[in-house]
Formats: sequence, C-alpha cells, structure tokens
Amino acid sequence: MKLRILGLLLCAAATSAFGAIDSVLLNLVMPDAKVLSGIQVDQSLASPFGQYMLSKMQAGDEDFQKFINATGFDPTHNLHEILAATNSDGSSTSLSAIVLARGAFSPTQILTAAQANGGIVTQYRKFNLIASPDSNAQTAIVFFDTTTAAAGDIASVKAAVDRYLAKATYNTPLSQQALAVSNSNSAWFVTQTPLSQFLNGKLGDTNLNGVSQNNLLQSVAQASGGVQFASSTITLTGDAVTTSAQNAQSLIDVMKFLVSMIPSNDPKIASIASQAQFSVNGTTAHISLALAEQQVEQLFMPSSQPKVRKPVARR
Repeated sequence: MKLRILGLLLCAAATSAFGAIDSVLLNLVMPDAKVLSGIQVDQSLASPFGQYMLSKMQAGDEDFQKFINATGFDPTHNLHEILAATNSDGSSTSLSAIVLARGAFSPTQILTAAQANGGIVTQYRKFNLIASPDSNAQTAIVFFDTTTAAAGDIASVKAAVDRYLAKATYNTPLSQQALAVSNSNSAWFVTQTPLSQFLNGKLGDTNLNGVSQNNLLQSVAQASGGVQFASSTITLTGDAVTTSAQNAQSLIDVMKFLVSMIPSNDPKIASIASQAQFSVNGTTAHISLALAEQQVEQLFMPSSQPKVRKPVARR
C-alpha cells in the first residue's frame, strides 16, 4: 500500500450524480481558475450504472483492501464529491492545479499509514501536508478536517490552506457557469478560455494541430459539457459558445462531418455515433447523446471472439 493510491483515488473517480457544487469546495478554488470540473461520487455508485461498474471491480484485491484497512478510507463508500480546478489555459507549460474532495476521512489514521510507508510530512500553518516518497514532495494531500481534503502541487495546496483560513469566497463568471452546469449534469466541466489554446500543440499529428488553430476553433470562446446518469439512460451533452451564429452553425457542420467519418466496421461505436443530436441556439453549438444504460455497459464488455473453424481431417 502506498500513499499515492489516495491521491489517485481523489483524482480519478469518474462517475457522479446530480447536485450543485459544495460551497466549501468551491470557495477553495484559486481566484484565477480557467477550468473547473466536478463529480459527485457516492450517489452515482447507487445508480444502476454505478452498481454495474462496482460489480466489475476486482473483489479480492489485496492491495486495495490493505489500503482500506490502513487508512480507514474506502472510496466506494466514503468519497462524496470531487471538484478539480486549474489556472492553466493550456498555453503554458507550468501547471497549477488542485483537486478538492468531500467525504468521510480519518486524517490521523491516514497520517500514520503515510508515515509507516515512507510518506513525507511537513507542516504549513498547523496543517499536515502529506507527500508520497516517490513524488519528491512535489505534490501533497492536506486534510482540513474529517470531511474536506485537497491534493495537488505543493504551491496550490498551500494556497488552498490560505484560502481556507481566510474564509475566502469564490464568485466569478466561471463559478456561476459551473453552478448552472452542475445543477443539470452528473460529471461536468466548464471553461471560459478559447478552445484553440487548449488544443494547440496537443493533438500529436501536425495536420490536426493546424486544424486546432483555424478560425473556426479560435471562435470558440468558452465550452462546457457533462454526463447525466438516470435510472435507465445516460446522457452526454456539450456546448461551445462561439463569436457568431454563423460560426456556431459551421462548428455543428464540422462535428456532423466528423461523426459521419466514424468507421462502420465497429457496430457498437457506429450505432452510438448515429444517435448524436446537433443544434444551434444563437451563438452556441450544442451536441447531445442519450444512450440506454445497457448500450453503455456493452462498451465495457469484451468483443466476442470469432469462432475458429476446425480443419476437416483428411483421409
């Protein structure tokens, strides 16, 4: 068992249920944040899809069980909500990011387990910053109390401590957008930074990087998206706010074209792509995709292996 397991769990939980952002977490966000994303964990695990994903988890994972026993923290029961924030707009190599979590934690037990496994513990304004020995103390986790935690690079974690002690509030256009999206989605993200800045130089292929800098993508001033988990349906939505209605329509036309280019030799993907719905509302391009839960579950099932025909024995 290593401390990094806890950091990964805080960062990598990937399902959620409806609900606005917890105000305690929101007020710990850096004031110059460019991107926010959030997930609610506990309620989604009670949804049919959440139960399906839990059923696929390895039931006798010894390392995972040792982690639970050592820390007193079981993410399948004790993790409630995650809010991630960064002030990077994608154009800078320096990344300042923080992952904030609400749950039921045992800070003293976690601290003891961390020290027993070589964790590096330093104090900042009377809070214990816990770093994994294999991170060279560049990232850390801090527990403000038994219900609130933060993980990220050292500078961002210390800044979150400062905001916590100062009882800071975070109220910006980005936070208002996040509140609106989180009220109607499960997992979600929002940004008010031009999309081209995030894609520039990150698509690998030179031609695709050229596409990321064309006038159409440069017209996307902000974007948001989310996933809704209902009892029998999973809905994905995305919105891109452009500089004009014409650009919004052009963006929709491009997305339709890209969907039409999906190979038909994968029946699962082709079937899902064909259900996408596109629309334009003023300067906003909107895409939505509603799928039956069983459809999504099938994506996680291994494709059936083709039957091998046995050779006929020659006489």
